[in-house]
Amino acid sequence: MRKVLLTSLVILLSSCFYSKEVKVSPERAEKVKEVATVAMSKLRGRLMKSFTSALGKGGFVGAVTFCSEKASEIEKEVNAELDGIKVTRVALKYRNPQHRPDDLDRKVLEFFEKRLKEGKLPPYYVTAVKKGGKVYYVYYQPIRVTPFCLNCHGDPAKMDRRVLEV
Repeated sequence: MRKVLLTSLVILLSSCFYSKEVKVSPERAEKVKEVATVAMSKLRGRLMKSFTSALGKGGFVGAVTFCSEKASEIEKEVNAELDGIKVTRVALKYRNPQHRPDDLDRKVLEFFEKRLKEGKLPPYYVTAVKKGGKVYYVYYQPIRVTPFCLNCHGDPAKMDRRVLEV
């Protein structure tokens, strides 16, 4: 089975504080997708630029060092620039505790895994939660893991020991 990592964009809501999930109209989901795509592209662009530089300078060890020491810092910087939007990265198999899914994240990640096994992985998922009388929109987008990604995110038995030491 192909693996999937997920990026979660949470608009106006810290992902650990949701209460009741509510339905989202197709029109609203499209608007959320438009806003989320811009925010996610901003984070992805900045992360990839720094990742590529670290990879070029230090190979996979340099890339892993960047990810473990600087990626969260870049995520915080981008979130500070986004008004009312918070971008986070979550995964079922996470290394960094900051990427641990909450109950809603887990539900969506498991939905993505199920759909992937069925060969019907959707390009994104939009939901909303109600907290304190307010509705907050949550956008999820799966990120496929390529063979290249497995150099750092794969089976430890097949990885360079120097990468594992970081």
